[in-house]
Amino acid sequence: MVKLQSEQLPSDGSFQLHKLLKRANERLGKLGKHGKRAKLKQSGSSITLQFNFHGQKNPGCGCNFTKNGIAEAVKIAELVTSQLSANSFNWDWFNSLIGKEIKKEELPKHSCRELIANYKIHWKQENRQLKNAEGSWYKRFRHLENVMDGIDTELTSSLVKQIVESSENNTPTRTYVLQGFTCFLEYFDISEYDHLIQSYKAKNKPLSKKRNVPSDEQIKTVFSTGFIPCSNTRKDIYYRYAQWQFLYGLLAVYGLRVHEAWHIANWSKPVLLHQGDWVAIEDSDEYKEYKGNGIVIPAILDPNNSDKILCIKHATKTGYRMAIPISPEGENWLIEFNLLQPLNLPDLGEPLIPTGGKHCYKCTNRTGLWFRRRNYGFAPHDLRHAYNHRGHHLGYNATTLSSSLGHSLEMNSTTYLKTMPDIRKMQMMKEAIHCEKEKQSELERLKSENEFLKQEIEKLKCENQLYKSLLEQIRLR
Repeated sequence: MVKLQSEQLPSDGSFQLHKLLKRANERLGKLGKHGKRAKLKQSGSSITLQFNFHGQKNPGCGCNFTKNGIAEAVKIAELVTSQLSANSFNWDWFNSLIGKEIKKEELPKHSCRELIANYKIHWKQENRQLKNAEGSWYKRFRHLENVMDGIDTELTSSLVKQIVESSENNTPTRTYVLQGFTCFLEYFDISEYDHLIQSYKAKNKPLSKKRNVPSDEQIKTVFSTGFIPCSNTRKDIYYRYAQWQFLYGLLAVYGLRVHEAWHIANWSKPVLLHQGDWVAIEDSDEYKEYKGNGIVIPAILDPNNSDKILCIKHATKTGYRMAIPISPEGENWLIEFNLLQPLNLPDLGEPLIPTGGKHCYKCTNRTGLWFRRRNYGFAPHDLRHAYNHRGHHLGYNATTLSSSLGHSLEMNSTTYLKTMPDIRKMQMMKEAIHCEKEKQSELERLKSENEFLKQEIEKLKCENQLYKSLLEQIRLR
């Protein structure tokens, strides 16, 4: 018997670290008072603390994201919680606790120009691993730098207001400015402007950008016409168009995030759910033996598999899950989009290399670039929203849709449904009204039939009584 081989779980046991972190936070959540307790968060290969001290803070604690690091971070979090509860927390104490060199600068001795210059050196050193550090600095701190770089006096409340108000309120730019300013003030341990910053944050409510979620007809049109090579396309890269078309079909049919296409577990082999992830079953005899003894999902390419449930591996934004295919009524996009073939994803070379933010990978960036260059009119993630809207339109259970997408029922009914185009909403309303009218018509028909049957019953009762009377007369003669 061939030994089961996990396609996803690492051999060093690191898949358990998230469970350890969760249990640690459950214990920490029982300490201190609400709003005055520290918890742990993963930040790449490190651990940060999360607590409220004149606004939410996420400072590093000098611990790596390892078993021992989590244990050490718990001790630090407990001490921070005790200080917060006693209202005696301060940044000097915290920096001393984690052995961090105090970087606080004496404000009266330094002008705004010197402060921003020092902070820029520190920030770039701390973020040197970013692929586009210069662009990230520009997005977060250009407003600080533009104002402070030309000022040789100390920082004041009026300057803080000038810096913040150099960006427009209720915009993402104002959000970046406030976040950047918060980090800047924390670095120099300046707390006197916290209340002012918080007041700006409370007033800044940027409207979310409206998504251009495509209709099913638009999705089919792009599939048919959006992957034809131009006349000047090099012949040696023609094959890539079919790969991008294949990925496009996957995103549309299963509502995947882009990077999840590279984490499919059961495309060509059946899988068994084992210890929180999918394990490939390499041998057909194994499949027969394990069938019925736990959750076993057949391969997508198995001709006997009619459900075509897709299994997503653990190392994704929402962890392992199962996704169902959803096509418009009367259609089968798995066949129409030619997806029932060997997995044919774009040849990107290390597609899962991180490129900045959490769960942002090379494959995600390149896919977005492909969509923009070809003017599809929507982003890859919009196909995920279209999938959700299609499921609601077809009457799928909201809990099933949430599980398939890998998010909460609340997010499914708020964030995702908010992006539903008005034309889709109108169509669903009209269909609901039509369905209700049909129900009412059917109800009226049944009422009429019922009334008719009642009359017939009364008629039969009268006739029956008449027959009884005649029979009684005949008997008496």
